[in-house]
Amino acid sequence: MSKWSAKRMVARRSSPRRPIRPNAGWFETVRRQAQAAGIGMPEVAIYDAPDVNAFATGWNKNDALVAVSTGLLHNMGRDETEAGAGT
Repeated sequence: MSKWSAKRMVARRSSPRRPIRPNAGWFETVRRQAQAAGIGMPEVAIYDAPDVNAFATGWNKNDALVAVSTGLLHNMGRDETEAGAGT
């Protein structure tokens, strides 16, 4: 899936009537991992879905999007979330 398509999909899954609060823990996890890997910080998205899911896409490692579902954030602990993200 292209980064452009993914951003459109994430925007559609984030309802204005049910806004998704930013998750500082997830953002920090992505920031730490990008820094450890020596790559640019990707865009971070959280989309509203009960499924446990996450994905990354982008043209190259320094122009990427990392997205995670609210279902993943609600159903997995910090260690599980970090392991799934690649730490």
